[in-house]
Amino acid sequence: MEQDRRPDQAELQRMRESVAAKGGHTMLRSEVLRWNRRWSAGDLALLERHLGRVGAVRFRRAADGEYVSCVDPQNRLAMVIAPGYLAFPRHWVNDECAPDWPGVALSTFGVRSDPVVSTGAGRATRAPKAPRGSTTRRIPEKEPVFCPRCFLQLTTTGTCPSCD
Repeated sequence: MEQDRRPDQAELQRMRESVAAKGGHTMLRSEVLRWNRRWSAGDLALLERHLGRVGAVRFRRAADGEYVSCVDPQNRLAMVIAPGYLAFPRHWVNDECAPDWPGVALSTFGVRSDPVVSTGAGRATRAPKAPRGSTTRRIPEKEPVFCPRCFLQLTTTGTCPSCD
């Protein structure tokens, strides 16, 4: 995979935060396959192959609508689907993944400005925008820290439950 066919660090950080955030929507496997209407037949075949390879059994669209997380039967994160790429925790990386990041680019990589996603009701819509902040003042929460290898949120001691 070419160097320019990978998300930058800011995009990977957005993905980690979005997947770790509360909320979202549970999806069926069939909804996941229809989630981005821009995917080619080759993208869908690649997605199907990786869903089977990691044994994904549950799917959740993030609250911001930008990513879909896939969980294996042991309730571990197995894969994250973005409109233009698939990202894997370290234990699911295989030879299709780039050597410098744990993912596979799809044909829609880089075409991500306001992706067309499926609502599951048979019609396409734009991804929802982030909700506006309330007017009440809140005490900011501590930013979560994520493992740079497998994207899981680190424990309060700073160790990764998957890698360490």
